[in-house]
Amino acid sequence: MEYEIAKRKHRKRKRRNKEIVLVFSIIVAVIVVAVGLFGNSKLKKSNSGKENKDRIDNDITKVTDEGEKSSDEVNTNENASDENPTEDSSAETTQPSTDETSGSETTVAQEHNAVSDEIDPNKPMVALTFDDGPSSENTGRLLDALKENNAHATFFVVGYNVDGNEEILKRAVQEGNEIGNHTSNHSKLTSLDDAGLTSEIVNMRQKIADITGQSTVVIRPPYGAVDDHVMTFITDPVVLWSIDTEDWKTRNAAATVQNIQQNVYDGAIILMHDIHAESVDAAIQIIPWLREQGYQMVTMSELGYYRRGGLQTGIRYGALPPE
Repeated sequence: MEYEIAKRKHRKRKRRNKEIVLVFSIIVAVIVVAVGLFGNSKLKKSNSGKENKDRIDNDITKVTDEGEKSSDEVNTNENASDENPTEDSSAETTQPSTDETSGSETTVAQEHNAVSDEIDPNKPMVALTFDDGPSSENTGRLLDALKENNAHATFFVVGYNVDGNEEILKRAVQEGNEIGNHTSNHSKLTSLDDAGLTSEIVNMRQKIADITGQSTVVIRPPYGAVDDHVMTFITDPVVLWSIDTEDWKTRNAAATVQNIQQNVYDGAIILMHDIHAESVDAAIQIIPWLREQGYQMVTMSELGYYRRGGLQTGIRYGALPPE
């Protein structure tokens, strides 16, 4: 009798152990599946983030390339190297054989802003241009240097930096400088619809005109990105550049100064950014140097007036050397 009882107890323990093993196996299987699904989801999420970053990087590269093509369009030199200068290239900037390119629209003589009668049209002149400001920290120092050297410049401003800095724009114009349109939000114009173009170009133009009283508001499209459709929204001359100092990239005053000293020529349009302290440091050094070399530093309207009798709509200006 005791043997039978013991035997039944043994079978019961054995059955319970099998049940425990089965439950444990199920739990392990569930954990393995869950970990696998979570890991796969995490990997997909990681890959998605990488794809987004790659897409953004590609967009930036495309924007940069388009800007360079727009610049090259008016800065083509048939005798220049076949290698086009890029952000990663150290190719030398050369004087363009073509300084202006017409759009599809008929060009119209533009009423120019005030020009100085102290400029000698027979002497060399360059246009210093500064993008993306104004800067409450840096633009004032730049204006001081311009005034001390009887020099003028053109400031292509963006809407979000104008707000709260209106007095800087007024001071710049009072001291003989010019304010240009660099759009409301530094947008790539060739990617916008008509409503976006109106907001970025037309509204910003009016904002500058209201603050400065200028009759003309020259425009520089961000990244140099402009096409025939964009040109239909622009009622002022378009200004690109012939010397890109790449100050935004190097953030090095000495490198910027050297770039200008090595590449400057009569009629050049020099691109810099007054939102960077290093760029303004470079400008403070290069302004007196340019004067020592015999260059007059003029606004875009002054350069257009003394070299072409005035700027025109429907034209993209890359440089204005003597004819």
